[in-house]
Amino acid sequence: MNTKLLTLIFLAFLSTPQAEITKSPFSIAVVSTQSFEHEGTIAMAHNKARDFYVVITNTSTKPQQVFESWNSWGYQTISFSMTAVDGKQTVISKRQQDFVRNFPSTFVIQPGEHQVVPIRFDEQWEVDPKLQKLNEMSITLKAIYEVSPTPEAARLGVWVGHLESREYKLVLRQW
Repeated sequence: MNTKLLTLIFLAFLSTPQAEITKSPFSIAVVSTQSFEHEGTIAMAHNKARDFYVVITNTSTKPQQVFESWNSWGYQTISFSMTAVDGKQTVISKRQQDFVRNFPSTFVIQPGEHQVVPIRFDEQWEVDPKLQKLNEMSITLKAIYEVSPTPEAARLGVWVGHLESREYKLVLRQW
């Protein structure tokens, strides 16, 4: 590696805020609850959607607080990046909503333990751009866990950052 490139990498490291350098205390995984011909499946429908799960694991040696998903701080922390066989990428995220009752409650994940989040792709989720309506399609799905910096996150000691799961090859069923 040449000296100029090493210098640029070092300068980029120095200019990166410390919060971005900090290693995530979590791993994230997707668990489908059905399979079809050796591939996991997930369903997206307004009337027959089925649950699958996102598992957030505390990989650190200390308890970690995460925002609960019923409040505005935790409601949109999980989203998905989906890629169809043709290479078209889609983002799946929770629709914006108004909160009648709202405060930053948290859930503590102990070291080596998990938070299991049921996901049901129903009317609460939006897909951008819209998908071609097919009964089944092969996809690659990646879960994204992202917590934005807020005064509440700082006060409650909630980790702030961006984390992605590995890519999962699945069959998406739409009806």
